[in-house]
Amino acid sequence: MSIPPSLTQIPTYEILPGVVVARDELWLLVALLILWATVGRWLYRDAKARGSEWAWQWGFGTPLTVVAGIDVMLLVVVIYLLLRDSE
Repeated sequence: MSIPPSLTQIPTYEILPGVVVARDELWLLVALLILWATVGRWLYRDAKARGSEWAWQWGFGTPLTVVAGIDVMLLVVVIYLLLRDSE
């Protein structure tokens, strides 16, 4: 089975040795990286402003859950919103 010529013309980028991504995948990775960093920073600042002793764990740990999937990270954010102290 041969690869259609249109697929061989897709621009690709080698972001790490042996890791090649297409342009669309690169944009998706950048968007996820921005989401990851933004969620962590927001959770940390919100928890710190509310006087939580667990602020750094929320800020650092929640973005790490993206390894399990973006849906898991969003679920943890919802759990945080339900459990956080009121102002």
